[in-house]
Amino acid sequence: MIIPMLLLANAMSENIQGFDSDRLARIPARMKELVEKKEVAGVVTLIQRHGKRVLFDAKGWAQLEPKKPMATDSIFQVMSMTKPVTAIAVMICAERGLLNLDDKVEMYLPNFAKLEVYQADGTKKLKSKPLTIRNLLTHTSGLSSSDPGGLDDDTKVKMTLADYANRYGSDPLNSEPGDRIAYSGPGITAAGRIVEIVTGKPLQDFMQTEIFGPLKMVDTKFFAEKKDYPRIATMYTSENSKLTQFQANPFREGAKFANPAGGLYSTAEDMSKLIQCIVDGGKSGTFRLLSPNSVNAMTTLQTGNLLSDGNDAQGYGLGFSVIRTATGTQTLRPIGSFGHTGAFCTEYWADPKTGMVAVFMSQSFSDRVRKTFNTMANAAFVGP
Repeated sequence: MIIPMLLLANAMSENIQGFDSDRLARIPARMKELVEKKEVAGVVTLIQRHGKRVLFDAKGWAQLEPKKPMATDSIFQVMSMTKPVTAIAVMICAERGLLNLDDKVEMYLPNFAKLEVYQADGTKKLKSKPLTIRNLLTHTSGLSSSDPGGLDDDTKVKMTLADYANRYGSDPLNSEPGDRIAYSGPGITAAGRIVEIVTGKPLQDFMQTEIFGPLKMVDTKFFAEKKDYPRIATMYTSENSKLTQFQANPFREGAKFANPAGGLYSTAEDMSKLIQCIVDGGKSGTFRLLSPNSVNAMTTLQTGNLLSDGNDAQGYGLGFSVIRTATGTQTLRPIGSFGHTGAFCTEYWADPKTGMVAVFMSQSFSDRVRKTFNTMANAAFVGP
C-alpha cells in the first residue's frame, strides 16, 4: 500500500518495505523544487520492492501550453528503454528454438556477410571474426551508433524494418566483433529485424502478443494513437531557467518504423510491470515471460573486462546495462543492479539482491534530475 504523500511527509519515520518514510517523503518534495526551478517541466517517479509500491508520484507539467499537469499515467517517449524489450523478444525466440545467441547475423541478414572493418591506419579489410546475435545485444558488434547509409530521421520513420535492414553492409565496422563495447542503436535494430524474420510477424505485433498483452502493459506501443495524444508528455529543453519545446510533433504521425532501439511510448506503470517481471525471474502472476536462466543471462555481465565509454562503471548483459564496479555507483545504485536509460531522460532499473525497482520519467535532457532521483531513492532504502 502506498502511503499518501501528505501523510508520509507528516508521519514519524518508519520502515516501509525497507524504506525510511522520512527519506521517501523528501523525493517528491525535491522533484517539485526542481520543476519550479525549470530544470524539467515535469516528472513521474515510482519505487517498489518485491512488487509492493512505496512511491508513485507526479510533479509539474506534461504540457506547458496548454497547462496540463503531469499525471502518473502520462505517456512518454521512452527512447532507449526500448532496447531491453527488443532483447526480451530475442530471448523469447531463443527459448523457442527459432535462433541461437551465437548464430551469425548473416544467417538472417545476408548484407552482413562481407562487412569490412576499419583498421588503425584508416584502411579497411573484411572482418575476421563472426558477428553474432550476442554481439548485437551486448553492444560489441562493432557497428556504428549512426544509422546505416547516412539515413536521416525523417526518411527512417517512413521505412519498414525490412527496408532499414537493406541498408546494412554499406558502412564498415568500427572494430572487430567482440573486441570492444561501442553502444549501437543499429545493432539492436538488426536484432529486432531478426525477430521479424524468425517469427514471420512484424515486431510490433510480436511484442504486443508475447509481451505487452500478457503483462497488461496497456499503454505501451510503437505508434501513438490519437486517443492517447492528450496524455503524451511534451519534450522540453532547459536553459537559463527557461523551458523550450523540443519537438514540433511528438506523435510521429505517419510513421511506419517500429524502432527496436528507441521507438516505444510507455508509462511508468507499464515499465514497472516489465522490469518487475524480470527481477522476479521472468514471471508475473501466473504468466511466465522468460525462464530464470534467460533472465540470468540478460542481467548478468556478458562483456567481461571490456570498458564502456572508456571506464569500468558498467557493462552489458543481453540488452540490459549492468553496474559493474564502484565507479558505477555514483547515484548509490548497487553493483549488479541492471536497467536502461532513455535519451529523453527516462530510466528503469532493478536490484536483484534487494528486489528494489525504480522508474523515472520526464521528457528532457536533464540527467541531473534523473540522477538526483536515483541517489535519493537509494538513500531512502535502509533494509532489511
